[in-house]
Amino acid sequence: MVIARFLGCALAAATLASCSDPDPILEYRYGAYEGDAYPNRRPEIVIPDGGMGVVTDSLSDTISLIALETGERFGVRPVGRDPVTIDGPHRVAVDAAGGALYIALSYPDVAGASGPHAVHGGSVMAGYVQKLALDDLRILGQVRVEANPGDVVISEDGGRVVVSHFDLKRSLDNPGDLEAARSSLAVLEPDAISPRGSAAPTRIPVCRAANGIALSRPDGARAYVACYGDDALAIVDLADPDAEVKLVPVGPDRSSDAHASSYGPYAVMMSPDQKTIAVSNTDSREVRFFDVASGTFDESRTIFTIGAPYFGAWTPDGSTLYVPTQVPDTIVRIGVTPDAGAPVSRNIRDECLRPHLAELDEVHGLFIVCEGDQTMTPGKVLRLDPETLETRSEAEVGLFPDAFARVATGAR
Repeated sequence: MVIARFLGCALAAATLASCSDPDPILEYRYGAYEGDAYPNRRPEIVIPDGGMGVVTDSLSDTISLIALETGERFGVRPVGRDPVTIDGPHRVAVDAAGGALYIALSYPDVAGASGPHAVHGGSVMAGYVQKLALDDLRILGQVRVEANPGDVVISEDGGRVVVSHFDLKRSLDNPGDLEAARSSLAVLEPDAISPRGSAAPTRIPVCRAANGIALSRPDGARAYVACYGDDALAIVDLADPDAEVKLVPVGPDRSSDAHASSYGPYAVMMSPDQKTIAVSNTDSREVRFFDVASGTFDESRTIFTIGAPYFGAWTPDGSTLYVPTQVPDTIVRIGVTPDAGAPVSRNIRDECLRPHLAELDEVHGLFIVCEGDQTMTPGKVLRLDPETLETRSEAEVGLFPDAFARVATGAR
């Protein structure tokens, strides 16, 4: 609304000016704004037929969306807390029933550390877990955790979110103090994660440089954790945070042998029947199998790989395990049953630089996340035939992709 007002002749006379044609003074009056102060303009994510894969691009601060049916990338969305610096979206877990996904932000080391795990594990910045809406990836909440969050998983019933901390710096800075060197598990209540004032997570000291996690089903009352710095598998009672954490060595003690490397357990994969935990050991280049009932590793089932093994995937019937390896870059199919025969591998170096994770979709194929050079070259997601291991399709994603989680059509 515009209102015009005029100077009176009294004022004009006082200044010896003519009042025959006064200049108007314009006054603008606006009605109250009735919309949202910060409207959500994020486009809705339409999950394609067959479902989608969610891929974290650690050094692009994005999430890539992959159509499971075709293997194509059909979308990319920015994520994180700071639009300027790198937040490092590292791992991802999906709660389809709750309409949310959880990403761990693991800020990269800015001091220029070197080594195979230099990009993560050496930061001094506290990490975060963000809860994002599945329909458009808007932020539903966030909670601060410790530096260098490693894996993030959610229990099958959606009641617990659990985060490990692959804190190599803490371990290296405290070589003579085991308690100080231990990283923790952060246990979060999904309903307590909000945009502001989220409840602090329960922290359980576990082991040095904890990384991959597998949770018992359905309630996630027990966690099995790869302890890279302790050459052990940790068994953690999440229902009783004060209970003693049990560390089971992944193999015979090699510390007295100056020529043998450590095992370096990095990833864990629970079998569908929950009877077996497969542990990928990147330093000794072998996959070892933990029997849950006896609480011991079965030495007779150890599989030696040419390259360093990372995050693998079981078939639904538990008969086969797919494991990607690095240097050389291969995908290995391991038959777990007695009549399965020898492992079969395929070198995928020409198509996939640094394969890091395998995710199996029985209908659409075996998906492999390829890290790329972790700096300048975008990564990839390959879709392979589970039987022949031949490539069906490939999609370029962002810099340093790390994780892959499936979302079924109709989720939310």
